[in-house]
Amino acid sequence: MDKLQLRDLILEKIELPRIPDKNYSVLDFGVVPDSDRVQTSCIQAAIDEASQAGGGRVNVPAGRYRTGALQLKNGVELHLESRDTILAFETEEPWIHYPLVFCHWEASPCYNFSPFIYACDAHDIALTGEGTLDGGADREHWWNWHHQVENAWSSNKKDMQKEDRGLLRRMNQSGVPVKERVFGQGHYLRPNFVQPIRCRRLLLQGFTLKNSPMWQLNPVMCESMTIDGLTLSSHGANNDGCDPESCRGVHIKNCRFDTGDDCISLKSGRDRDGREANMPCEYILIEDNEFADGHGGVALGSEMSGGIRCVLAWHNHFSSPNLTYALRLKTNAKRGGNVEDIILSDSVMEHVHGAAVHGTMLYEDGRNGDNLPTFCNIAIENIKAHGGDYGIFLEVFDEVPITGLVLKNIEIDGVDRPMRAMNWKKPVVEQVTINGKTFPRPGNVRILGIPLSGGNVTAAADFLGGLGECRFFWEVSRDKECWEPLGEGPAVTVPGEGLWLRVIAGDSQETGEPETWKTAEVSYPYRIIRQEEPENELEALRLRLLCRNMLSENEQLDDGPVTRERLARMMAPLLGKEKGNDEDSSFLTTAIRQEFLALDEGGSENPEGGITRQKMATVAMQACGVNYRNASSTMPVCRDVDQVNDNYGTNVARALYFGFMELEQDGNFYPLRHVTVKEAARILNRTADFAGL
Repeated sequence: MDKLQLRDLILEKIELPRIPDKNYSVLDFGVVPDSDRVQTSCIQAAIDEASQAGGGRVNVPAGRYRTGALQLKNGVELHLESRDTILAFETEEPWIHYPLVFCHWEASPCYNFSPFIYACDAHDIALTGEGTLDGGADREHWWNWHHQVENAWSSNKKDMQKEDRGLLRRMNQSGVPVKERVFGQGHYLRPNFVQPIRCRRLLLQGFTLKNSPMWQLNPVMCESMTIDGLTLSSHGANNDGCDPESCRGVHIKNCRFDTGDDCISLKSGRDRDGREANMPCEYILIEDNEFADGHGGVALGSEMSGGIRCVLAWHNHFSSPNLTYALRLKTNAKRGGNVEDIILSDSVMEHVHGAAVHGTMLYEDGRNGDNLPTFCNIAIENIKAHGGDYGIFLEVFDEVPITGLVLKNIEIDGVDRPMRAMNWKKPVVEQVTINGKTFPRPGNVRILGIPLSGGNVTAAADFLGGLGECRFFWEVSRDKECWEPLGEGPAVTVPGEGLWLRVIAGDSQETGEPETWKTAEVSYPYRIIRQEEPENELEALRLRLLCRNMLSENEQLDDGPVTRERLARMMAPLLGKEKGNDEDSSFLTTAIRQEFLALDEGGSENPEGGITRQKMATVAMQACGVNYRNASSTMPVCRDVDQVNDNYGTNVARALYFGFMELEQDGNFYPLRHVTVKEAARILNRTADFAGL
């Protein structure tokens, strides 16, 4: 169906709550504006009495009110009357103010501190008004319970939440009964701010929510919900804006998101719990919203084991350079889940710093699992975007290629890399322009083999965004400036004259000379080497790096430890550096600036220092041309996993998955062992192959 039909279908499933026309004031229940007293019980008494009497509006006038957890009840609208109405939630002694209740935490059911605004098995409830809900979270309250790994080289701060989070995940995966999953006092799972569970006909409208401990809005298994005109501003770790989980019929409109994590993230349960519940998040309409800071603007996953379907996001505005992705899909083989019938359209992305569209099945646990997810029937159309590492980044597992993908009328500029297209099956790509180039077209053009004088090499390329075939044209040069034709075809005999070799790829439909091709893409220039065939694998490796200018003529590969400076020099082509001493900076300085490496623990470049295997995994992932931004803290599958630092765990797992690194025969990774020159050469060779160098 088209987007108008989908919109109508979604709206048919949504009703506003039925609130009786009767008013109550919290002042009649002993509540005093601007009092130093915590007034939870009095506010709750007003809600309870209104519900028991059949429902109505409970009004909170101007003033600041200290409170703990509040529970919404059938037929009640809690209304913040004024812009000067503030519900200030307590930050001290949480076990007193947020008693143990059944809830969901990161899409797993358990018993934990009560969400600040809570409801369970209720119907016809609302939270409205111009006032503010202030959760009081900051670096000293709530947020200090968790250290979020923001990038590949994040510092290793203490994560108080880690043990409890891991315990809940293990309970989930092993099927521990929910009644036995008890946290709260003595534990460090931060409560969500607003969490209605199994509720029908809900309205959240008008108010501002700030300084949330964890996810801000997390409706769970709710049906028929409208979220209208909210301002959600909270920059702590995991401070998602709005996370409908296994909900049916949700309308999110006219809101402004400014968050420390995903702005909107659709979910449907995690791992075993999500598969057993089998409740998709479906019929979701997202329109006319403003997206400022955040990881993903509209995200699907990662907790989506029950599936996500029938989603329309259109007429939205993405406006911040601190927004990583406008549309984000994320899952893995442990969580699984099917994503289908998704439309993102008619939106402007003024600036993103990751990608306009980013989807991966390698989030956190990656291929480590047996529950393969699927992406199908995803349409992205009428989009204008600027900036980022990528224009469009969509990768899925070989076993489950993405089907029914439609990309139409998309214009993206100012990106470092136009597209990553991994396992797309018969996509429809029309009027897609990235950095002024039309797609589909060849990408990652590269030369296979060692260009030995008199020997043979072959060309390779990916066809980004489609299923076309490539036409190849070879050229040689003495100075990498003036190029002369050598021949045409997928293979060529390397000449004895000329110092450099390159290949041009274009669509097979191109005619004439390469300079007239509209789809021409050029490989990295390879040095022609004048010597005999290599006698062994190590010599072949040396020559392969030499021809790509990753080694000098007389440089050998030995078993000594590689220094940080030498490693940076070997990465020169990956860094975009061609000469030994750039005018602007050294290799190492450039590598650190581009986040291929980090300063050492003392804050210096330390050129003579070594590099451990776990850090080398991060180097490889930073250099391979596939930037995942969030490093997360997932651990690889290896016997010595307990020795892997949290900050490097996910990149170790990814480096193993992509084949950049390997486990030893005994099943250990040896994360603290220093990398040798020979080992660094093998890793960087594989990394460069992957990057299309």
